[in-house]
Amino acid sequence: MKKVLTALLSASLVSPAFAGITAEEASSLNYLKNHGHSDSIVELVEMSKASANGEAYITMDEARHANDTKFVKFWRKVLIYFDPAQDDGQFMRHNSKITPSTDDL
Repeated sequence: MKKVLTALLSASLVSPAFAGITAEEASSLNYLKNHGHSDSIVELVEMSKASANGEAYITMDEARHANDTKFVKFWRKVLIYFDPAQDDGQFMRHNSKITPSTDDL
């Protein structure tokens, strides 16, 4: 009798919680922001999802500078060329090459 009672008690305590989330939920904007990820990480996740789906993605930086004048766009490109710390918009958008070239400068 003790064995049957122990088996029933352990079977009733071991129940699934069904608390898992899907991959789509784990990579959504709201989930990532609510769990403390930075805007840059959220943008990288969105960029990789768009790349995997074959969709065009406009970054926050591109959207911010979309209405700049030609003069501002020119000087911005000059500054980006001479300052390697600036984002040139090629991250995750170009093919990596093994051999060095002038594009690496």
